[in-house]
Amino acid sequence: MFVRGSARDDPEQAAASADAIASALGGDDTGMVQIAVGPAGVHSDNEQTFALLGEVAARHGLRRRTQAGEQVDVEVAAERYGRRPLELLDAWGWLAPDVTLAHLCGVTPDEIAAVAAAGASVTHAPGCDVPMGWGIAPAAVLADAGVSVGLGTSGGGSNDAGHLLADARLALQVAPLVGRPVTAAEVLGWATAGSAAGLGRPELGVLTPGAAADLVCWDVTGVADAGGADALGGLLWRSPGRRAKHVAVAGRVVVRDGELVGRPEREVAAGLRTLLSTRPR
Repeated sequence: MFVRGSARDDPEQAAASADAIASALGGDDTGMVQIAVGPAGVHSDNEQTFALLGEVAARHGLRRRTQAGEQVDVEVAAERYGRRPLELLDAWGWLAPDVTLAHLCGVTPDEIAAVAAAGASVTHAPGCDVPMGWGIAPAAVLADAGVSVGLGTSGGGSNDAGHLLADARLALQVAPLVGRPVTAAEVLGWATAGSAAGLGRPELGVLTPGAAADLVCWDVTGVADAGGADALGGLLWRSPGRRAKHVAVAGRVVVRDGELVGRPEREVAAGLRTLLSTRPR
């Protein structure tokens, strides 16, 4: 899913850009490409930006995503509007079933109830929130309230690794600090079915008849896993940095025995280095 984001962009230019992108790429009938709109949050984008991007989403049937509840978001909303971020999003029409909210650190019980009642989904991103000092989202409490919780890594600006499995382990570790302990199965459920719900794609993230043929296999027979009674739990606890052995996307194998199938990995890495070294700064 490609999100046309906005962070202090001109509202009309952002909306025109999102409209053009949706018109060009939104007709994918394979289900492999989705477009969404996503202001960065009330700390950086104003009501007009949210309104205009919301209109684009309604016109093209796109999902919406934004951020809320990071420390900076709460502080700026209080200073600029005298309100909480989720209050503003609700007033601006951005608490709804087609909206996914990232972060949600430090939310109150009333706010959790409001998100659940609105049917919005949430993305938990501890690998970003913890090092940035934004706090920890009470993901288990949100899930217990009936909110669809997904797991995300955030981008390179706040999480250099972007390693979802490692961040799943972190989610497992920090959960008791803001609610209750969680199991590896719960966290992996957030990373799979929960994240798919945030994309509006219930056929993803599950292994059931009729679902998309997406599959990731990890080798759990190594020394690190020896003696472990719970292979699923061990996937997070014992060696979270391990690479996938096999990956299939929509039935097509893209990684086999730890190696990319389509192109040599070194070739991809070299191309990226060249691109980054010649990019204007």
